Amino acid sequence: MGSCFAIVAPNEIAGLESLGKFKGILNPGFHWIAPWAIVHKRSSQISQDRVLVETKTVDNVFVHIKISVQKTIFKEKAYEAIYRLSNPTMQIDSYVADVVRGHVPTMTLDRLFEAKQEIADEVKQRLTAAMQDYGFDIIEVLVVDIEPDQRVKRAMNEINESRRLRMAAEERAEADKLVAIKKAEAQKQLVVLQAEAESESKFLQGQGIARARQSIVEGMKETMAGHDRQLSAIEVKNLLLVSQYMDTMEKLSQGTASKIVMPHSLQGLVDVQEQIKKGLVMES
Repeated sequence: MGSCFAIVAPNEIAGLESLGKFKGILNPGFHWIAPWAIVHKRSSQISQDRVLVETKTVDNVFVHIKISVQKTIFKEKAYEAIYRLSNPTMQIDSYVADVVRGHVPTMTLDRLFEAKQEIADEVKQRLTAAMQDYGFDIIEVLVVDIEPDQRVKRAMNEINESRRLRMAAEERAEADKLVAIKKAEAQKQLVVLQAEAESESKFLQGQGIARARQSIVEGMKETMAGHDRQLSAIEVKNLLLVSQYMDTMEKLSQGTASKIVMPHSLQGLVDVQEQIKKGLVMES
């Protein structure tokens, strides 16, 4: 014989059964019941079922998919929730496995990881339509984890590592290329600047030599101004050549060499003068 009373908690629903006949749903609180009556209780709290499904992708990779189903009971369908299903958890597992094994074998492994929300929505839609007739409300379905075979995971990690290493190498090569280009441009600019500086230096040096020669000629003219005979153009040219020769000898003596051996005499000076004159005639 049963007790003469029943207590239903606020988070429960209860069905009263007497002599094998359903009598009604008991609300939360204290209830007097017949000694032969039976009370069937179910929790009205949100409960969570964890479902693990093993299946295979279209590229022949076995995966374990963990899915979480959050459900509660429709109070207006308390009778169905208490009496229609002996094991709601097994029923939910069956529906989830059916949906997952109907979708995953059509997807590649990469596509599967992208379709987590798509699978969750499909499972929720299927469960909502099926379980509401049994008094259960499906609140949310979550694809918690997708775990491929360990060998596949290692292969995927190696592929990702190789891809990242290749990207890093390409980035380094691109950076080295940019540095080389910048160095080449800087070197080119430096060469241009050096050439311009050298050209300017030669130009100024030429101007200085021309002015020096002009000063020598003017000095000669002033020196010979008091004499009756004027210097001819050839004589002026010869004097300039001799002056240039002497300047050259002076610069040689100021060089880094400690000793320079070369023929030098008045006759040699004449020969040098003649060689310079012949060279100028050949160039003209």
